[in-house]
Amino acid sequence: MPGVRPLHATIGPMEPRRGGRPSQVSPRQPSTGRPTPKRVRPVAPSAARLSRHRNIERRRGLPPGVQIALGAAIVLVGVIIVFAGVSKVGPILAAAVRGLGGLASAVIAPSESATPLPSGAVSDAPVILAPDQPYTNSTAIQITLKVPGSVAGQTGYTCRLWVTLPNAEAVIATEVPIGATTQLKIPDIALTEGGNSFQASIVGPGGESVLSAPVTWILDTTKPAVKITSPANGASFSIDTVLVKGKTQANSDVRISNGTNGATVATTADTTGVFSGSVAIAAGSNEITVSVTDPAGNTNSAGVTVARGTGELRVILTGTTYRFKVTSLPKNVTFTVVVTGPDGRRLGGAMALFTVTLPGLEPIVSTPLLTDSSGAATFTTTIPAPSLPGTGTGSGLAVVLITLPDGVTTASARQVLTVQ
Repeated sequence: MPGVRPLHATIGPMEPRRGGRPSQVSPRQPSTGRPTPKRVRPVAPSAARLSRHRNIERRRGLPPGVQIALGAAIVLVGVIIVFAGVSKVGPILAAAVRGLGGLASAVIAPSESATPLPSGAVSDAPVILAPDQPYTNSTAIQITLKVPGSVAGQTGYTCRLWVTLPNAEAVIATEVPIGATTQLKIPDIALTEGGNSFQASIVGPGGESVLSAPVTWILDTTKPAVKITSPANGASFSIDTVLVKGKTQANSDVRISNGTNGATVATTADTTGVFSGSVAIAAGSNEITVSVTDPAGNTNSAGVTVARGTGELRVILTGTTYRFKVTSLPKNVTFTVVVTGPDGRRLGGAMALFTVTLPGLEPIVSTPLLTDSSGAATFTTTIPAPSLPGTGTGSGLAVVLITLPDGVTTASARQVLTVQ
């Protein structure tokens, strides 16, 4: 512009900085035509604002109370892991939900103790203890149950017992209050002939639990059938023992006994009812009896008669008396003979001839008699008084002569008689 001197014409060259150091002023950049922004210095806050100012302090750590609680929680988590192997997880976790105090109580409390159910909760089902033997001949039984510990001793809870009969719907048999312990006994439960399936539930403020697993009792009051299939009645053996076979109710206890020699053997019928057992037999006739007790306790029996032979014909003579006083004569006396064949069976149809001889008396001879089906024949006679005083004392004989049905084979037996 006219009359204005250029700025650079009025400013001389810049003097070097003190000490001979070059100037630190950078050369001005060429102008871009834009105005140079103004630098604004920050304004210091007013005194009123500074009076409301609060210093910010950073915490260097957690408060002591929080640190203690955190440490306790870590310890209790470790306890939970330890108790996981002894079925404590359920109570501990439930207590953890209720709070830290409840968690500590659950850890310390014994496993048998149970926390009562909260109001409105539904209990678990009880457990019916099964009998050792489901069969019974008792028309009434006692049922034992195990109830959840959470309801034992609590008011407002009952145990409901259900029964299901064949081809029928389940009905309530009875309902009783829960006792102070986890074991509950319900007596006098009536049974119906056949299967009786029982289930139980817990009824409380929250409603009825699910039913327990069914347990069945079987009422059986019928005597078991007993059939001896071997040996046949009247069979004969030449051995010391005989194998007795038969059939009865499955799983019954079987007792085989010989009334002749007292031999006894015990066995058990299998699942099909078949049984067998060997019993000793004596020479001659043997009364074999099979006694059965079924699983319900009902009893029954059956029997057969078998013989054990000696290979010889046996004749046994007995009398009602063998000694007489002469002063008591006359006197009646009976003689009996029993004939057993070589096969051990009693021999019927054999002819028996009895003869009685005594001092001073004529021989007394019977008519021929036949043995009956049991192999026995009987002769009754009178021993007379002696005809002369002071006579008739001494020894005599009673003799029987046996002739078999073949008319050839004979045998005899005798007994000594004495008159005093």
